[in-house]
Amino acid sequence: MARKQSNLEKKINEFARVTFLTKDGKPKSAVWLYAFMLSILFAVLYLAAYLGSGFLLGKLWPEGSVPAILLQYLATAVIGSGPCLLTVLLLKGPRRCFVYYAYIWLAILLGMMILTSLFMCDWASGEGWSIFWQYCVLVFFPSILSILTGGIPARILWHRELQKQREAEETAKARPSYYNT
Repeated sequence: MARKQSNLEKKINEFARVTFLTKDGKPKSAVWLYAFMLSILFAVLYLAAYLGSGFLLGKLWPEGSVPAILLQYLATAVIGSGPCLLTVLLLKGPRRCFVYYAYIWLAILLGMMILTSLFMCDWASGEGWSIFWQYCVLVFFPSILSILTGGIPARILWHRELQKQREAEETAKARPSYYNT
């Protein structure tokens, strides 16, 4: 007998079906699916950079001052974006869009986390804003900085790739007709 699914499992299955699969169960777009998986990998890399930089900077500044926190945010963004942007150099041609789309997925997931944290805060006791502010300091601000630090260069590199493709198409159209047949 099949096990009954919980509400969370039903919601996750529904989200995956609507986002990635057609009615027949086939993938809608492999690009978005690959980009989603790549965004999960990027999130793990950024988490490792965040925890590692927090551990190292905690040894230097144990009191947790504002400059130490800002330095941790910057270190997370730079250290985490390095390997993520190296994947742009590893991918060739139109597959470079995967990295940019992965950053779009990271932004979408961050938006979903912000909405979830708004629901998780205890607004009835009057401490909702302080709890939400803690989420902002610990999760949202470094995430936004990391997405911007990696997403903007990924967009620039992908845009350059698109320009190269357009220039190649223009030169192909400018050749004599026997090259186009």
